[in-house]
Amino acid sequence: MRRSKKYSRPVRPLNARAAMGGVKHEIGRDGAEYKVFHIREAAKRYVCPGCGGSIDVGEAHEVAWTEDTVLGSQFGIDSRRHWHTSCWRHRGTR
Repeated sequence: MRRSKKYSRPVRPLNARAAMGGVKHEIGRDGAEYKVFHIREAAKRYVCPGCGGSIDVGEAHEVAWTEDTVLGSQFGIDSRRHWHTSCWRHRGTR
């Protein structure tokens, strides 16, 4: 039986988002850099800061935070917010 040559296989391109743990970086209208993570199912109920509506258990949504704060990066992480996906996409235009 012939052995496969692992170096003769084509190289898969790196998925940068997966390599960073699923976190993507976005620049907001205020110029701040936000880290955004997509949650498939909410584990508990949250209030969306975009519309004031509730994000119910099991609902997909975005979690966003910035580490560019005067009080340090840990404060930004601790003050992260849960947004409806559509509210996050349209923030600043409503």
